[in-house]
Amino acid sequence: MSKSNIPRDVDEPSKHTIRLLLVPFWNHTERRPRALWRILGAFVLVAIGSQVIPSVLFNDIELPPSILGVAQNGFTVAIVLLVVVIWARHVDHRQLSEYGLEIGDEWIRAAGVGIIIAFVAWGLALVVHLSTGWAHISALLSPSNAENALPLTLAMLAFTIQFLFVGIWEELLFRGLILKNAAEGFQSRWFSERRSVLAGLVVSSVLFGVVHVGQANSLLALGFWVLMGLVLGSTYVVTDSLAIPIGLHFATNLAFNNVYGLSNVRPETANIAATLLRPDFTGPARFVGVSGFVNVGIVLIIATLAIGYVTIRYGSVKVRISPSYTIDSHSQK
Repeated sequence: MSKSNIPRDVDEPSKHTIRLLLVPFWNHTERRPRALWRILGAFVLVAIGSQVIPSVLFNDIELPPSILGVAQNGFTVAIVLLVVVIWARHVDHRQLSEYGLEIGDEWIRAAGVGIIIAFVAWGLALVVHLSTGWAHISALLSPSNAENALPLTLAMLAFTIQFLFVGIWEELLFRGLILKNAAEGFQSRWFSERRSVLAGLVVSSVLFGVVHVGQANSLLALGFWVLMGLVLGSTYVVTDSLAIPIGLHFATNLAFNNVYGLSNVRPETANIAATLLRPDFTGPARFVGVSGFVNVGIVLIIATLAIGYVTIRYGSVKVRISPSYTIDSHSQK
């Protein structure tokens, strides 16, 4: 709270008391809420907008699974973009491009590299399953088994749009907004800039894992989603851009679910997803499961390939996002 926000008839001791009471919530130097409240506020708004409101809007509407996914995630993209615009203007006091959305030819190229890396890597996962005898292809160009499913071509188009939406809104929230704000929050005399960014990376990755807890049936499975968050967040940290994270995220979801059918290891998914390849899995769950050893290895390969690209493109791998906040370059609007 700046001095101009305090009534003139409040005496100096009262001003001092008000400032002390606001310390846990308000950064007087930066003239904005502290990082914890910036993160929680955005997270709660997105949770309401992505879970509560869509459940009311779409609960009684009978739609094909692919169309329902497009509708729900399209609505969530709109909510997240609205929150990010409001946060940039009135809470974070930064430009939209500073979340990693400085879109141009290089940004699009990097996103394309992320897409290629994900498709190649998850294709390798299917090759491993097939070559070891842990899976076999039971169908090609297989539509969904749901009663009201769309034809294959339309379903694949719908799933592609759905997962593009997912990649955009989850990366904007967890990497662009949460990771950056968490890193700024950790910045102090006890944390160097590098350690602040790494702490922010851990916080955003744990939150990413928590929101996917419904897809994890054990702590080890939850660790798989945290690992995915660490890999996606790391590509953001070393590029200061959401291009590669969005490309990796979008293509991972599409390749895993609808191209190579790797999610068919879960019966509930096999009945919903339209797939170009439909494998049946017979191998041990610790290897072929969604969070099995094969997929964990693939995530590490994705990380290696992405870091390799960054090394070639930028000449080095280093932390490129800054946890420092300067009022001069982020003047209050």
